[in-house]
Amino acid sequence: MEQTFVTLNNGAIMPQFSMGVFMVPDYEETKKACLDALKMGYRHIDTAHAYQNERSVGGAVSESGIEREEIWVISKL
Repeated sequence: MEQTFVTLNNGAIMPQFSMGVFMVPDYEETKKACLDALKMGYRHIDTAHAYQNERSVGGAVSESGIEREEIWVISKL
């Protein structure tokens, strides 16, 4: 997968496309979905506290072997 990027007002470069985890059941399903997305080239994961699967997203990021600085995790309160 070829990722496209957007430049934010502060100069940060963010991947344009994200893996959303809304309504993905916690724990193993979310973690597997995120790991698969990261393996495919996604570097942006969109989650929220209300989804109750942030821990799974963190687990996938940790297990992915990808430098944390390369992965954007967006969360909402």
